[in-house]
Amino acid sequence: MKRIGILTFHRSTNNGAFIQAYSLSRRLEKDFPQCEVELIDYSMPKVDAALYPETVRQYFAGGGSIKRKAHLAIDLLRDPKKLSRQKEKNAGFAEARKQLCLSDRHIYSDGVTELFEYIRGRYDAVIAGSDAIWNYSLRGFPNPYFLDETITAPKFSYAASCFGMNYENIPDSERKKIKSILSSYVFLGVRDCESEAFAKGLGTGALTCHTCDPTVFLNTDELPVDEDTLTAKLSTAGFNLQKPTVGVMGDDAMCRMARRVCGDDYQITALFNYCPSADVNLYNLNPFEWAKIFKYFRLTFTTYFHGTLLSLRNLTPVICIALDTPYTRSHVSKVEDFLTRVDMAGNYFKNDGSAETLSGIEARARELLADSKKDFTASRMDAEAETYNIFKNKLAEIIKEN
Repeated sequence: MKRIGILTFHRSTNNGAFIQAYSLSRRLEKDFPQCEVELIDYSMPKVDAALYPETVRQYFAGGGSIKRKAHLAIDLLRDPKKLSRQKEKNAGFAEARKQLCLSDRHIYSDGVTELFEYIRGRYDAVIAGSDAIWNYSLRGFPNPYFLDETITAPKFSYAASCFGMNYENIPDSERKKIKSILSSYVFLGVRDCESEAFAKGLGTGALTCHTCDPTVFLNTDELPVDEDTLTAKLSTAGFNLQKPTVGVMGDDAMCRMARRVCGDDYQITALFNYCPSADVNLYNLNPFEWAKIFKYFRLTFTTYFHGTLLSLRNLTPVICIALDTPYTRSHVSKVEDFLTRVDMAGNYFKNDGSAETLSGIEARARELLADSKKDFTASRMDAEAETYNIFKNKLAEIIKEN
């Protein structure tokens, strides 16, 4: 049996990263039943330390200025249960990982040597992606998610992204190395226009192809979710299944805005940060439950990419308010890119705080609450999902040849 390996962010304690890995691996298992599909079980200690601390010691690790540590301390004072919730979240993800088709060995290293030695000779095709695997700001260079020339199996990128990295400013030495690596791929699938510009700017000469994030073709009805367990969690959290609900993936200010727009007739439910202004906080959902919870909403407000996609995949209308960061001020954000592709750019708003923008958000929210346009949403998501097929066809060709 031939073997396909996928290298992505499946171990991230991040709902979107986990779900995209699950969706892609399951789709490949369905489309290539003659092959063994594996998520290459690799993760990096420095990423865990930076993003998923469970203790005060871990939270303050990594040095930094006195000002930075003061900000961290204030953050914990405002939200004393922050780390206990992270610990509970990490445990939920560890349990969910049992549903993934993982390789037989977990490689836990900040370097590339052990990882590439494991990959070499094991797979008939290796796929890097989806997600922001080309952003190596945190992971460092050489970036393990660039499969270098020592890996001779046919290499693909699927919906790869450099989101968040100012790729225009990377050193020439790194640029030349990345160009050499990507030139050795048989297929370059990218998720967004900025990643396409990054790949083309390297001068690889290889054609890039837009491929959708795997959550676009996820069938949420087939997720391993026990409905009784989910209903019990919702009940414990105070969620009223009989009351119309608006979901929020953002901060407390977004919850307050949702309340102003939607009024007291709607139950405001926070899915990401703990928000005192929300009626319900759902921080203890596992990633499968999170991917399905959007079906209970009439409308979702979010700043997040996968929150946008999963809301639409559940046929729930969404308003995305962009995170205001140095990167998004000078680049097209991944959510703006996606909503433009699916002809929903009118649901995307810059986070400028102006009265005009707030008025536009309120007007659009009321339109969506009055008419969810589920048929339109389904058709646009299905059209975007079709972009997977060019990748599938190329992979089938390679598997047959080898």
